[in-house]
Amino acid sequence: MNKRRLVEFGVVCLVLTWVPWAVLGVLGADLDDGAGMLVFSLAASGPSLAALVLWLRHRERRRVVRWSPVWLVTSVVLGALPPLVACALMGDLPALPDHAASVISGAGGVLGAAAYTFLAGPVAEEFGWRGYVQPRLREHFGPVGTTLVLGAAWGVWHLPLYFLNGTGQHDDGLFTQQGLTFFLELFPLSFVMLYVSERLRGGVPAAILVHAAWNLTEELVPPLGWGVWLEFLVLTVVAAALLPSWTADRRGRRVTV
Repeated sequence: MNKRRLVEFGVVCLVLTWVPWAVLGVLGADLDDGAGMLVFSLAASGPSLAALVLWLRHRERRRVVRWSPVWLVTSVVLGALPPLVACALMGDLPALPDHAASVISGAGGVLGAAAYTFLAGPVAEEFGWRGYVQPRLREHFGPVGTTLVLGAAWGVWHLPLYFLNGTGQHDDGLFTQQGLTFFLELFPLSFVMLYVSERLRGGVPAAILVHAAWNLTEELVPPLGWGVWLEFLVLTVVAAALLPSWTADRRGRRVTV
């Protein structure tokens, strides 16, 4: 049953995302304005929309999150820590306030930056990846196996962005250190999200916080250049440090919303 549901999710998700992105690419649409932006944004919400479609179709019951300051704080810290540490190791912390102020101003202020941070990625994706796919993978794999499969699927889903003019991925390039580290980071980042959503029982909201903190911090710190490798290293160390506390919990909790 779970395998069939995962296949259903994959098909619906890719149709909702890749087809509109392909059309935008063929038409050479402007992603920064009007209809192009609207279509791109809706397509980018494919994972969460696919989860919604399947939840409604199969009338599945979702578990309730146990709200706790532990996972609330931990999610934000774990998401923000790697970019901040990489920035510090690069010696760029003094430039952070000016760069952050410029980014926030360009986003229309604090509220605009916060709204974009949560909607563009975290809310658009995590009800799908962490809310629908992750618990079904956990029926077949342990934490590490789930991380590897979900991290790979998450990366494949992003691939078209590198061929769609007007996206940050297209600007970075696929065969660059930024492109390579982007895909590599999805694996330890997936484990961190798995940890806060299941081990700390934060569900999808915890994964959204990690994703949002990661995205926002990466935007606020000055461009890292080759420091993206430091960021990847710190993130990997963080994920590895969390693993022993997970294996100490033999009950194998699986929680989602």
